[in-house]
Amino acid sequence: REGIFMQVFLVILSLVLLMFLCFKGVPIFFSAIISGFFLLITAGMNPAQYITSDYISGLSGYFGQFFFIFVLGSIFGKLTDISGAADAVAKSIIDKLGEKAIIPSIIIAGAILTYGGVSVFVCMFTLYPLMVSLFKRGNISRTLIPAVYFAGAGTFTGMMPGSPSIQNLVPARILETPPTAAFVPGMITALFEAILVFIFTIWYVEYTKKKGLNFVMTAKDEQMMNIKNERKLPSFIISIIPMIFLLIALNGFKLEAEVALFIGCVSALVFYFKNIEWKGIWKHLNSGAMDGIGALFNTSAVVGFGTLVKATPAFNTMIESITHIGGSPLIASGIAITVMAGVCGSGSGGLGVVLPIIKDAFGSVVNLQALHRVASMASLGLDSLPHNGLVVSVLNVTENDHKHSYFPVFIITCVIPLISLDRKSGSAGM
Repeated sequence: REGIFMQVFLVILSLVLLMFLCFKGVPIFFSAIISGFFLLITAGMNPAQYITSDYISGLSGYFGQFFFIFVLGSIFGKLTDISGAADAVAKSIIDKLGEKAIIPSIIIAGAILTYGGVSVFVCMFTLYPLMVSLFKRGNISRTLIPAVYFAGAGTFTGMMPGSPSIQNLVPARILETPPTAAFVPGMITALFEAILVFIFTIWYVEYTKKKGLNFVMTAKDEQMMNIKNERKLPSFIISIIPMIFLLIALNGFKLEAEVALFIGCVSALVFYFKNIEWKGIWKHLNSGAMDGIGALFNTSAVVGFGTLVKATPAFNTMIESITHIGGSPLIASGIAITVMAGVCGSGSGGLGVVLPIIKDAFGSVVNLQALHRVASMASLGLDSLPHNGLVVSVLNVTENDHKHSYFPVFIITCVIPLISLDRKSGSAGM
């Protein structure tokens, strides 16, 4: 019994090592390989054998399974960016709501863009110059730009039924469920989370104003605003048509995610025709594809590590323990995915590692649509800890740092989603 306990402890220690290396800025592929070697050696297994077989099969399997979802999703986001469509949608919403509703307008703009299929990375560059302009007018500290951005683009839309986000499409593919799985409870939970996000973000902005924090323009802010102001944008209606086509293809006609994303890309090329610089189109399409491949490879590298964990003698003991957490498979699944997403610093990475295992363990005793929605929500809980790639990118791009900007980001992207997950999985498990 002590031997089994020690084996489980060493597996957990390898996960801690993976998280530590990610925190230290070691690229995820190397973090996964180093942690994998530690895992195998301490388990008394041959690293050369399992790295070249199990690890590669796990990595390549995930890479192949989700290749077109990642690549086409990234290309669609790139087309909305280079055409100015994402800017047009955000600007139209913000102009309509006016300066008196600065924070709600930014959150709504980010939510519409991400639910419409625009990636969170593209959304960041779209909203940043608009936020700078509005924060300047409202004298809101620019240290809050990351938090307000995440409030709209990085919370409830990722787990909403019907969303073309990776966090919704990965469970659909693994569990063979529709993107609209658990539609009514999913939408209710998304609304609950959105309300909490709005309340906290608006309150925190007012709190910082009372503390005397003011807006301070940087040279980069001015440069970015000037570049955006020079662009000729498509109309709001033209901008959202490809997004609507994507959502209808995915949820109305229930086409495969790859097909729906392809339709979105083709319709973007057609409707954004006048606003695309066609001389450089192949460069932009290639850039979008490479961005998608890079994100997919990083996720696949972590999935390969999960395959190694599955091969260890301690794996079955861990699964048996997880099965009895909280007495509910949904609660156990939510905890497991949340923890792994935090370790990986990636929601899709956490899903890729844990969800196939959960499907094998609980697939016959749990409602798969409920599991889909819980998994989607759980992947957005601890995924945005300080070592998360998007968190680091947003802080760098907006010229902020963890010390001054991360606390409200943590509340908005970790605490509130975990509260919402507890509400959802707890009620579902009854």
